[in-house]
Amino acid sequence: MDVSELPKELSDRGVWWQVAGFGMVAVASLGILQEFSGPESRSYQYLETATKDLYWAFVAPLAGLFEGIRKMFEKASEIRAAYRHKIVTNATEKGLRRGRQEGRRQYSDHIREAYERFGVERDGVVTLPRTPEVEQFLFSSDGKPYY
Repeated sequence: MDVSELPKELSDRGVWWQVAGFGMVAVASLGILQEFSGPESRSYQYLETATKDLYWAFVAPLAGLFEGIRKMFEKASEIRAAYRHKIVTNATEKGLRRGRQEGRRQYSDHIREAYERFGVERDGVVTLPRTPEVEQFLFSSDGKPYY
C-alpha cells in the first residue's frame, strides 16, 4: 500500500513512525526469543504471552508515543522556520536601511558637487543654472544616466 492511497488523516498521524516503532518492537522480540529459545524457560513463556496475548494492549501506547514524537518534531520545525523568517526579515531590513543611508549620502555628495561646480550665487542664494552640462551632470553618474 502506498502512502498516497491512505486517507489524509492517517498519513498526517505519522503512519511511518508507527510502522517503524512496530518494526523495532518486532526486531527486539525476535532477538529476545532467540536468546531464550527453550519452551521450558520461564522468561520465554512471559515473552511469548506478552507478544501474542498482550500485543493489542501495547498498540495504543506505542501509537501515542509515536504521535507525540511526530508532533514534537513538527513543533521544532515550526520554531526553526519562524526563527529563519525572523533572521531573514531582520537582515533584509538592515540591508535596506544601509542601502537607503548609502543612497542618501551619494545623492547629497552628488548635489553638493553640482553646486560646487556649477552653482551661481545671486543675492546670497546659490542656484544651479539649467544648462545641458548641469543636466548631464545631475542625471548621470560617471557618464551613465540615472534613469
